[in-house]
Amino acid sequence: MRRWQYQFALALLFPWLVWDAWRRYRQARPGQRQRFEQFGRLRDGLPRDGVWLHAVSLGETRTAAMLVKELHRRWPGLPVVLSTTTETGAEAARALGVPHFYAPYDYARGQRRVLRSLRPRLVVVMETELWPNLVREVNRAGVPLVIANARLSDRSFDRYRRWGGALLREVLAGIDLICAQSPADRERFVALGAPRVADCGNLKFDLPVADSIPAVPTDRVHTWLAASTHPGEEQQVLAAHARLRERYADAGLILVPRHPERANEVLRQAESAGFSVGRWRADTPVEQRPMVEVIDRAGLLAERFAEVPVIFMGGSLQPIGGHNPIEPAAVGRAVLSGPEVHNFRAVFAALTEVGAVREVADAEALAAGVIECFEAPAAWRAAGERARAVIAGHRGAADRLADRLAPWLETAG
Repeated sequence: MRRWQYQFALALLFPWLVWDAWRRYRQARPGQRQRFEQFGRLRDGLPRDGVWLHAVSLGETRTAAMLVKELHRRWPGLPVVLSTTTETGAEAARALGVPHFYAPYDYARGQRRVLRSLRPRLVVVMETELWPNLVREVNRAGVPLVIANARLSDRSFDRYRRWGGALLREVLAGIDLICAQSPADRERFVALGAPRVADCGNLKFDLPVADSIPAVPTDRVHTWLAASTHPGEEQQVLAAHARLRERYADAGLILVPRHPERANEVLRQAESAGFSVGRWRADTPVEQRPMVEVIDRAGLLAERFAEVPVIFMGGSLQPIGGHNPIEPAAVGRAVLSGPEVHNFRAVFAALTEVGAVREVADAEALAAGVIECFEAPAAWRAAGERARAVIAGHRGAADRLADRLAPWLETAG
């Protein structure tokens, strides 16, 4: 792709993006969204002369929290401002207590407005957000730009290699440092022509690790959780649960669609499959719990990992690429997973090596896997202990990344 093609595509999208920005503003709760903030119209009062940290959604924001804590530890007076694209990311940013705004669409004027408002000494973008106009405007402003916790899936690598062209080379040349989360990711960026790439490790390993594996509540010993599921997976999960109910009359399922807005659809599927269903609520009495509980809000999943003995990671029975198993592993839970885990290949490989992942190919294998875990709880708990040890052994990415950022921040107050 060439720059003029990219700018032409942005011009075509402009009317739709204006409408989308207005829609988001009208739907937002009072005081939580600035009118047309996505075009660089930031509210007054955001701190200047610090770090502009961008994370797209909930997962990236949680990862960014590891870096924010390390930056504040090393440079207590350093302002950090966090931008996100989605509302779930914004909620996580607010919970973190960091000043937040909604990131601008990649129009040069909007990016310039943000840079003039914040006057950052450093811009850090989480994972792989390669926006051409952002890179160009940051370069023109003389501000260093770092891609942190960068990763490239096989699919993204092939797409960039096929379609990136001159524009991709220009973007990569304008990035001061790419901190990849694994050696394989580093090699992919280098193969695309990135001139400055380092392997800093995966920030998600820096999640707090439980001191000991939490005990499963007695009323949840035959409950399992299907995390971050996608269309086409819920049917297989529900079919597996039907098999479980044949063996365990008290078997329960907590079903968590990757996108909370699909909760109603998933509830209907579960009801059509013959289950009693309901939305997960912390205060639901044990005797009133349905066979299938659906979590319909973002930010509730992580705490549930410690409450159930068996976890299935979604996005892996469909060609999605899987979802990150680090959060359950950090509380001592091994996982079941389908074979499609290419987005997190390095993490799954490390857990598989110690027997902390059981691969399942379909509903029948998923049911058999859950049954085996229920019937051999000591063995599955030992696998969870090994998973927790893997996470503990890979910590330190935030410290290594901060070391790389130090030359640009050493004068921070």
